Amino acid sequence: MLKQQVLDTIKKNDLIKYGDGIVVGISGGYDSVCLLHILYSIAEEFSLKLYPVHINHMLRGKEAMRDEDFVLAFCARLGLDATAVRTDVAQKARNEKISLEEAGRNARYETFKRIAAEKSANKIAVAHSRNDQAETLLMRIFRGTGPEGLKGIEYKRDNIIRPLLDADRAQIEEYVGSNGLKAITDSSNLHTDYFRNRIRLNVLPEINRAVGTDITENLLRLSKIIVADEDFLRYNSELYYEKAVLVKRESFIELDLRVLAPLHRAVGSRVLRQAFIDASGVATGLEYVHVEKLLQLVSDGRTGAGLDLPLGCRAVKSYNSITIQKQEDEKTEKFEYCLKLPGHTEINILNSRINSEILNFNNTEQCKAFIGRQKGIYKEFFDFEKIKNKLDINKDFQPVVRNRRDGDIFKPLKANGTKKLKEYFIDIKIPKNRRDGFPLIAINKEIIWIIGNKTSDNYKVTDNTKSVLMISYEQLD
Repeated sequence: MLKQQVLDTIKKNDLIKYGDGIVVGISGGYDSVCLLHILYSIAEEFSLKLYPVHINHMLRGKEAMRDEDFVLAFCARLGLDATAVRTDVAQKARNEKISLEEAGRNARYETFKRIAAEKSANKIAVAHSRNDQAETLLMRIFRGTGPEGLKGIEYKRDNIIRPLLDADRAQIEEYVGSNGLKAITDSSNLHTDYFRNRIRLNVLPEINRAVGTDITENLLRLSKIIVADEDFLRYNSELYYEKAVLVKRESFIELDLRVLAPLHRAVGSRVLRQAFIDASGVATGLEYVHVEKLLQLVSDGRTGAGLDLPLGCRAVKSYNSITIQKQEDEKTEKFEYCLKLPGHTEINILNSRINSEILNFNNTEQCKAFIGRQKGIYKEFFDFEKIKNKLDINKDFQPVVRNRRDGDIFKPLKANGTKKLKEYFIDIKIPKNRRDGFPLIAINKEIIWIIGNKTSDNYKVTDNTKSVLMISYEQLD
């Protein structure tokens, strides 16, 4: 009966195909013995190549060696050549400053993946059951997970498959016994030092006693409901993410606030999370508190406001967009290029270009309307007459695009006074290792525009402006 149930799970979730090579994790416990035996029983029908792998964590002395010997003997009786790998998990935990549980899990999957590559196997099968699923859900709830975490363990993720995920522990034990098989019990499974063991041995039984029923089925039903809802939200979030992306390149994402700001927070938070993943290159690290601050930056943050994020990323809000960028550690060498007004200025060191154009408008309303439509994080507008007057006063001055220099000064838009550029960078919390990477539009030591950030109050467009200088910055392919 269990074998047919597992076959139904395999078929329903497309876990195995004809001719697959499968690394099978086997500890010697009931779950993994059951998994390997069922896969062995269908191996000929599906033309499967099975590669059992046992990880000796070297934590339990003679008992760990007993487990290893049991697994090797069991696999030999099935005619399978098992691989036993000994890993000092305690040392790994100390080296990586993580818990024994996490170190053990990492060691297992690292080994499974390595051996799969060596054997040219395309799948890794592990023996999680529906009881493991219920325990995992409770663990995540207690740790403060969101809806994504309540989806629980997946039947298939990348090349990792879990054919026993619909089977409960009682069915597994009955299968092992009725097929004349043996399994061993890891004594550490009875210790409450580990979080999962406390959930299994203490918390779940106490909850069951309190509510008068086994809540496993209710937890699994909750997970299935969440999976359906999350799939819907994920699909819609992906659509809005595609609409919101203005610029996407390595370590840099720019999102359109006109698309992002009106979104429901459930969708908006997922769009921002995906932008962080694409900018950082890592799927983890952004926690609830960071997402909340990003949503607040989108809704209430002032133009130019920034937010430091994990993994060396920073979000910055502009007029019509928000950027998330991974900060680089490398120091940018000094550069300076004469700015053509009007015209195009190539910035070879940054593989980018500055475009400038002088515009004249019939009236203030027409000017404001145009700027409102065009302004963005990489496009700004200035009073050209003020810039021209500055250059006329001192013929030695010329507008340039460059990175920072000692003595640079800046008067941010709407600020009361002038301050050193260094102080401004400190105020807006730009890390020291990023400050040389900002291209600046400058006249002598006076900064007109920190590209991608604020402009100078001294050259802002006013109701009296007759001639407007439009400057845009673009990254070249």
